[in-house]
Amino acid sequence: MTDFYKKYYGYEDNIKLKDDDIRILQEGMTLKKLNASKEEFNERFYKLDFNTNELVATTKEFRKKEKKYAITILNEVKSGCSSDNLKSFKLKNSLNDRKNIANIEDVSFVIIFDNFRKSLDLLAPSEADRDLWVRVLSYFIILTKKRKGVLPEADKIMKSYFELADTSNDKKLDKNEVTEFLDSINIKLKKKQLQKLIKISDMDRDGELNEAEFEHFMLQLKKRREILSLYKLIATGDQKTGTSFIPEYLTADRFQFFLERYQKEAKTLEECKEIIYNFEPTDLKDEFKLSLYGLVNYLMDPHQHIQDYEKTHQIYMNMDMDFSSYFVNSSHNTYLSGDQIMSESDPNCYVAAIMKGARLLEMDCHDGSDGRPRIYHKKTLTNKILFEEVIEVIKEYAFKISSYPLILTLELHCSPPQQLVMVEVIKEHLKDYLYLESFDDTSYPTLNDLKNKIIIRCRKPIKETQSVLQNMVRINQNDFDDEVDEGDKKDFEEIQELEHVINVVQNASFKGIDYAFQNYSKSQSSSLSESKCSKLIEEDTASRILKYTSHFFTKVYPAFYRQDSGNLKPIDYWLYGFQMVALNFQTFDSANDLNDALFQDNGQCGYVLKPRILRDPSLRFDPNNIATMENKVKFNIKIISAQNLPNKSDIFKDIVDPYVTVKIYGVPSDKQEKKTRTIHDNGLNPIWNEDLEFSINCPELAFVRFIVRDEDLGNDDFVGANAFRFENIKQGYRHFHLKNKYSKGTLFVGIRISKQN
Repeated sequence: MTDFYKKYYGYEDNIKLKDDDIRILQEGMTLKKLNASKEEFNERFYKLDFNTNELVATTKEFRKKEKKYAITILNEVKSGCSSDNLKSFKLKNSLNDRKNIANIEDVSFVIIFDNFRKSLDLLAPSEADRDLWVRVLSYFIILTKKRKGVLPEADKIMKSYFELADTSNDKKLDKNEVTEFLDSINIKLKKKQLQKLIKISDMDRDGELNEAEFEHFMLQLKKRREILSLYKLIATGDQKTGTSFIPEYLTADRFQFFLERYQKEAKTLEECKEIIYNFEPTDLKDEFKLSLYGLVNYLMDPHQHIQDYEKTHQIYMNMDMDFSSYFVNSSHNTYLSGDQIMSESDPNCYVAAIMKGARLLEMDCHDGSDGRPRIYHKKTLTNKILFEEVIEVIKEYAFKISSYPLILTLELHCSPPQQLVMVEVIKEHLKDYLYLESFDDTSYPTLNDLKNKIIIRCRKPIKETQSVLQNMVRINQNDFDDEVDEGDKKDFEEIQELEHVINVVQNASFKGIDYAFQNYSKSQSSSLSESKCSKLIEEDTASRILKYTSHFFTKVYPAFYRQDSGNLKPIDYWLYGFQMVALNFQTFDSANDLNDALFQDNGQCGYVLKPRILRDPSLRFDPNNIATMENKVKFNIKIISAQNLPNKSDIFKDIVDPYVTVKIYGVPSDKQEKKTRTIHDNGLNPIWNEDLEFSINCPELAFVRFIVRDEDLGNDDFVGANAFRFENIKQGYRHFHLKNKYSKGTLFVGIRISKQN
């Protein structure tokens, strides 16, 4: 089973333990546990108890007060700051001398549990101790998965849940304990619904739940009626079989039929048997039979979610073309943490953008009073940060997520002496990452040529024999800088020394398509405001614009009036092949949802090859002309159900009345939306089973966004959303997670795609 575990879980199943590994962890050691709400670490003593198969934690002060975690519910252990809480702590406190932990990446690790538990974010005393914990826990996680399938046996899970809920330690759960437990795992039930479930499960009618009764309660709570219907359909070919009849199992050949007929996946019978063996949690796996719980495990696996796992986790596109052939994940005014007027400027915003996949960052550079350049937003109340500090942070994080080139756009408002300081800072910190080899338009470097390189995108100085100080000339901003607010003036000309760091891409004002072809080389890159670009799209032809964007590397950025850090609509500019559509990453909106959807593709490396219709002008593609689109499809979606939706209010604890809207983004003829009916008072497992149908004319440029809202008087509240590139959507029965501030909730849908006549 080695290949299976490597493919699905990234584990090597031949981990070798050292002689003293288990003994050391049986004796235990002091670790530091992150308290995310207080942004601080607290000491705990952790040990492994192999008599009870538990990870045991005690506080330093109260050794008798133990917290226990069954080893069977450990799902994964990761080295480094791999949880959102640890990443957030590191970002927020890297510049805080009191809280900063210099080697946090080397000593931190995260324990992830099955189902509802939050992860444990821990620091070990040393890197060697961290590696010891990761090695031993990984070994036992693999052992558990091999013995019991992907999820541990239900009775072990329930035992752990029961112990967690039994705060009085009397082996019984009263109504308050059940309610508190459900609150701890983010499940809210109406009072009558909770009373009904407890009454059904309370077999001895004493008003409390023992361990066996609690297991029955949880099974009732987690029952997935919609998957039971699917299970019956696969087993018998009939969804409408009486509710009392539940097939005991699926045979391997029926599971193979399900994969081929509904999931559109061709698997051999032997491959199906291997899947069953690794997902079935009961002894049925030894006979290669799949129970209902095994089917749920399989459908919930990340590889079976709506988005093609292979496309989002590996680089599969041709990377031997130049910048003009790719969409680039691009950040606008990267240094800002909020709005454009009053928010904090922070070097960690660059880290956050990089970790989110950005490969183009922006810096507005101005003179510092001490002779050291600063980055800030001119004529606003935003604070100033050191240019050198930002460069140092970028150097550390540039290639953490992607090895493909990182582009730094410098907007220069500095005097020549401080430009010189900037050049020296770049050379000092980034000299090993700069690409300074000679080339021309016939030998322009490809993305593979530029791997692990940082590209400085700035205007090259005009060739002339003037000293630095003689270059202090005022020049109209319309001639030299498209990325300043209307009415501003550019104060200084670029110094000759900038040539030492600018090579692959240099800024050049956009003066029209014809002017570009007559005067610019491939390395000259223009920036257009959304207003200027929208006017170009309105007044010029699609064929001329696509010819331009297939040759020149061009950026589009939000208009100056978006002071709240709102975003433009990126799809409007992707349709015409504009490569760098810069967004305010700090804003949670549909624009960033679509941006995430696009750049999840191609292994999340930050570069996505544009469709051929945008790269080859001879195809005469026109976003407004359906006749130029050749791959029309019908897109059928069954919105089946949702799971564990967050409440609309942390204060009033109201239960949501959810409905789902499906929106298609793309060429104008594809823009449409449809929605389901509302399900009242059910955020735990609302079931719609509603069919929606769409015609899509240009699937190459289409995106699908699912939005869940809570119906209310007046404005309906946002519950969660997620978006996907149409070409990455898999057919069949699929789950996916919703994005919201709680990181909570899933949708379960059925997808069918067919060619349109």
